[in-house]
Formats: sequence, C-alpha cells, structure tokens
Amino acid sequence: MNTWTLFYGERPWTTNAERSWHYHKRAKAVRETREAFMLLAHQMKVPKLAAIKVAATPLAKDRRGIQDVAACYPAVKAAIDGLVDAGVVIDDDPRYVTSLTFLPTKVTGVDGLEIEIGESDEATV
Repeated sequence: MNTWTLFYGERPWTTNAERSWHYHKRAKAVRETREAFMLLAHQMKVPKLAAIKVAATPLAKDRRGIQDVAACYPAVKAAIDGLVDAGVVIDDDPRYVTSLTFLPTKVTGVDGLEIEIGESDEATV
C-alpha cells in the first residue's frame, strides 16, 4: 500500500485555542492550513485515490510544546479539506476517509503538523 507524508511547518492550533478565537481568526487559520495541505499534496504528487486513511502527528520543538492527543483536531480537519481541494479524494465523508488516527506529539526540534495519507481498501459506506 502506498503512503505519502505531508509536513506543514506551522504549529497546529488546538480545540481549546479555537474556542476563544474571533471567527475571523479561525477562518484565517482554516484557510491557511487548508491551502497549505492542498499545495503540499500537489507538490508530493499524491494521486487521486478512491479512499484514504489519515494519521496525524503534531510535532513540537521542545517538551513544553507537547499537545494532548487529538487536541489539534481542527487543524487536521482543515488539512483533510485541503486534500479534498487537491483532488486526492472526492469528499471527506466516511466513503472516502475511512479512518483518522491521532498520534501523540513527537518532539523533533521544530513545530509542525505531519499528515500521513495511505490508500484505503476498506469497504465504503
């Protein structure tokens, strides 16, 4: 099974942070992340796939930046929307995104978000 790993060098925002934001700030963050992952998918030449599995890993430059598992859900949702925009899958409903896994933050010396896309052969809805 083929996989592609996309890296975006911005710290993914969390659900807790998003709750306090003005809707304009949220819209800007969504737009930037969505566009970044669309461009990354094009750069990595991720082909159109029938269905995908997604694994998300936040990256932190040091131990102080470790997020709770799945706290970066809003940023990951925007990244998946960017994959749809890039034509990797038709939509992000369960027929096309068959699993979403959140992995714990990795301390790497750099902040960012890593999304691994894998082809899915699971039955669709």
